[in-house]
Amino acid sequence: MYFCAKENELEAYKEESKSGYTQWLFAYAALGLIALSWAYEAYQTFVLYRFSLMGWGYNLLFVVLWAWRCLFRYTYELTGKGIRIVMFGLCWERRIMISYDAIESFSNVYKRSFFRKTAIKKYVRRYSSVDPRPLRILVYKENGKLTGLLFKTSDAFLAQLRQRFPNQYLEFPE
Repeated sequence: MYFCAKENELEAYKEESKSGYTQWLFAYAALGLIALSWAYEAYQTFVLYRFSLMGWGYNLLFVVLWAWRCLFRYTYELTGKGIRIVMFGLCWERRIMISYDAIESFSNVYKRSFFRKTAIKKYVRRYSSVDPRPLRILVYKENGKLTGLLFKTSDAFLAQLRQRFPNQYLEFPE
């Protein structure tokens, strides 16, 4: 698989990101709009001889953002030491490990109006836009500062986490 052989930790619970049909429809619609923007810039550049560096730059940015939000997959694991999140896609892999000691709180749903008023200074997004599950948040300390991890997992994953840390769970109505 895509995990290093040197990591010999036993995983307690593991799940991968999913994708939904409706979310893919929106993703392909956005990709269609990006393609129209590329066609417009090509027409402006090659037919009318009006090169727009900003237009081409935005087009490249939109393609990269679309690929990052739609083509990458995530694996969420509860291990003996903490929570490991692996992002992989387009032959690229990135890992993040959050120790259980660093966890401050977590919630069943991310309420922007509530969490933006807290002392969280940094938000880390580790979810695919085509995942139909609800957006959740886990607050942890990183270098002495609060960091919010935004992720999409099932209720079973959250139940496993809640079983380990019942006092740090914040429940909001969905």
